[in-house]
Amino acid sequence: MKKKIKLTALTLFCFTSLMVNAQTAIRDNAGLQGNAGAVSGFFETIAPVNYPAGASSWWHLLDVRHSNNINNYAMQFAGSFFNQDLYFRKTNNNPGQPWQKVVMESDGKVGIGKTPEYNFDVAGTARAEGQAWFSYGNIGMGSYSWTNAALTTNSIEIVNNNGTVINSSPTLAFHRYGSGGPQFRLAADGSNILYLESAGANSSRSPVPYGGGPNSYFSKLYIDADLTAMGNVGIGTASPKEKLSVNGKIRAIEVKVEATNWPDYVFEKGYKVGKLESLEDYIKVNKHLPETPSAKEVAANGIELGEMNKLLLKKIEELTLYVIELKKESLDQQKQLNQLKKL
Repeated sequence: MKKKIKLTALTLFCFTSLMVNAQTAIRDNAGLQGNAGAVSGFFETIAPVNYPAGASSWWHLLDVRHSNNINNYAMQFAGSFFNQDLYFRKTNNNPGQPWQKVVMESDGKVGIGKTPEYNFDVAGTARAEGQAWFSYGNIGMGSYSWTNAALTTNSIEIVNNNGTVINSSPTLAFHRYGSGGPQFRLAADGSNILYLESAGANSSRSPVPYGGGPNSYFSKLYIDADLTAMGNVGIGTASPKEKLSVNGKIRAIEVKVEATNWPDYVFEKGYKVGKLESLEDYIKVNKHLPETPSAKEVAANGIELGEMNKLLLKKIEELTLYVIELKKESLDQQKQLNQLKKL
């Protein structure tokens, strides 16, 4: 609000001063200097030259010039007769000095590059250098701390600390006003590691690189951590070997694994399950079932749940065939015993 008041006072002063010796005349070239006939005053133009890009037809020009007419230093405002856009420049001794469009307010709304539909409306790309702060509410910046990204406002914040701060890494935070929580934060440590925090209270944020101290809430979330395997995600590991690698426990209500070639073929006619004697010999030598990985292989490579479930089912089905065969043999033996008893 203070800036708006100062600009209004300056504008009133300029208009008051100019009105004393104001000149209203036709002037097409806004880049003229004093010794070419340019003087301070209000002007109209029919064919604008050295006006804002695209200017044509009738325009207004307010020109406040330097007292020495052999230079081209002036403060100028210009605008078309036919819209509400206003342009400003200081010529800086250059007749072709670029014009800057003045931000205009309409019905309490500010628009840049367009007529505003919202309180602040931008048409095009927006950029903020330094700290960006968006807040729901009227919490001021007086008690606001950016040190080490210690954010305490009711806000959505995007922070990039400067190099003088220990933790000079970008942070994205969503949280309410108070002691810092509950909140959701993302931060990076300058490498390819992304840190995720979801805290119920203010965390210490004194790393190395983040989350050190008694209230440590940051945990590592690796995205594309292994640059040789782009697209892989690791949780608790910096070297994901699959699309998702987790170094730790996983809890879920249900896990669905898609599989093909389900081993119902074991029960098809003609499938040979082999002899139990051969199976016994294999187990004695290898210490595991045929086709199944050894303990050493599992320790080195893990197991694929889908493939392992298929393999286990295959072994269960083969075991079922063994049991059925043994049952048949048992019945045959019982029949023979019964016959011997009769004899």
